[in-house]
Amino acid sequence: MGGDGKKWGVFLLPALATLSFVFIAPICILIVLSFYQMTGPAVVGDEASLSNYVQFFSDPFYLRILWNTFTLGGLVVLFCLIIGYPVSYFLARSNSRWRGFLLFLVVSPLLVSAVVRNIGWFPILSNSGLVNWLLLESSIISKPIPLISNFTGVIIGLVHALLPFMILTLTTVIQRIEPELEDAAASLGAGPVTVFTQVLLPLSIPGAIGGSLLVFTMAIAAFTTPVIMGGNRVLVMATYIGQQFRTVLDYAIGATAAAILLILVGLLTVVASKLGARKVEAM
Repeated sequence: MGGDGKKWGVFLLPALATLSFVFIAPICILIVLSFYQMTGPAVVGDEASLSNYVQFFSDPFYLRILWNTFTLGGLVVLFCLIIGYPVSYFLARSNSRWRGFLLFLVVSPLLVSAVVRNIGWFPILSNSGLVNWLLLESSIISKPIPLISNFTGVIIGLVHALLPFMILTLTTVIQRIEPELEDAAASLGAGPVTVFTQVLLPLSIPGAIGGSLLVFTMAIAAFTTPVIMGGNRVLVMATYIGQQFRTVLDYAIGATAAAILLILVGLLTVVASKLGARKVEAM
């Protein structure tokens, strides 16, 4: 066994070296860079300090960006849960021959480039797009509603992109819940809402936590969708970091924001994992 382990270790070395070079090393460099001050555009000083972190957490501007980022992630998770639960339940319980095709429709957004996917929303959500045209023609509104190039547009784009992850996670969990439990609750007089809140929801909480964590981390780290759907008007951590590195050339403060986002996501992952573990143990 020891010899086999060493052989497998040799095969894993190229993969580990690649991961270290591509992911671990850049992250370490980024964290180290966050402790230094900029002495000019794209020029880093020699003295390390915590001043960048103190500045970040003491400036309302940065705290507002952080708040916007986490608000965005929370709203995307909420809408993905609301939409994802009924779809996941149908897919988990359906015996239709169209189930495979429906699963393909669920994952189809993942098969399209993020740029193409986001641009495809413009003919639908713009002031002269389909949604506003229908509302105006129906006399529901008197002037177009701004649905794009703002926070609303970013939420729509991210829900569209990340909903498949929530649906697939919830579907996997709901499939493991015995349908007999729901039938038993219904036979005792429980209505559909009661069956969902008292039986299905508690048993599917671990999947909801896992899906929410996955969607949340991807939402707050998204860059392409906030840039395109936000029209460069929505400032969240990812877009702010991009501005600092690509436009302002303030690598230190950009690295600080990236390190803070990385640490907060790591803490949330640990907390969510512990909550999920406790729910599984309680079951």
